[in-house]
Amino acid sequence: MHGTYEANLAMHNADLIFGVGVRFDDRTTNNLDKYCPNAKVVHIDIDPSSISKNVRADLPIVGSADVILETMLKLLVEQGGTNDEAALTAWWDDIASWKERNCLGYETSEERIKPQQVIEVLHKLTGGDAFVASDVGQHQMFAALYYPFNKPRRWINSGGLGTMGFGFPAAIGVKFAYPDEEVVCVTGDGSIQMNIQELSTAMQYDVPVKIINLNNRFLGW
Repeated sequence: MHGTYEANLAMHNADLIFGVGVRFDDRTTNNLDKYCPNAKVVHIDIDPSSISKNVRADLPIVGSADVILETMLKLLVEQGGTNDEAALTAWWDDIASWKERNCLGYETSEERIKPQQVIEVLHKLTGGDAFVASDVGQHQMFAALYYPFNKPRRWINSGGLGTMGFGFPAAIGVKFAYPDEEVVCVTGDGSIQMNIQELSTAMQYDVPVKIINLNNRFLGW
């Protein structure tokens, strides 16, 4: 849902899915009956109840991700072996062909500002360095796709929980933690109303959070 065309096809056509600390939420999998039909699934999670909860794991591994990954890397080095260069080349060629579709392209209009344009301009003005907190809805998808993040922990959202009203309070909290950083809340007309009363909190404590409301005059999709 938040990914590109080529990323979704790469996932769908993969023969091995390595899930580390993921829930395989329906916002990622969509129709479970059609999810990665040809792939073996390795699922690593510290919580055993999360493994095979949504997607059946062919190889479930319970434990701390860092310990497991470090152990697996050591085993790979010890076992050695060579890559199947022909298969890798064919795989990268497939991905390159999917990228040619340019799924993030869009037509501009002189009559109205497109939401994609808003997020792209936001990225340009902030140099891609802002903390971006998002609510839930179409605006969340636009922010995820059109604001490239090159630093960790800059994309603040409720993920698969789908929590409307999360964005603005989260942005206020981030601004308290990082007062010298640029903090932006990307929201929509439905989500902003869930906690719009927090405007008084921002005013009371002088928290200069930027708010971008992508108002599509519609609740939902």
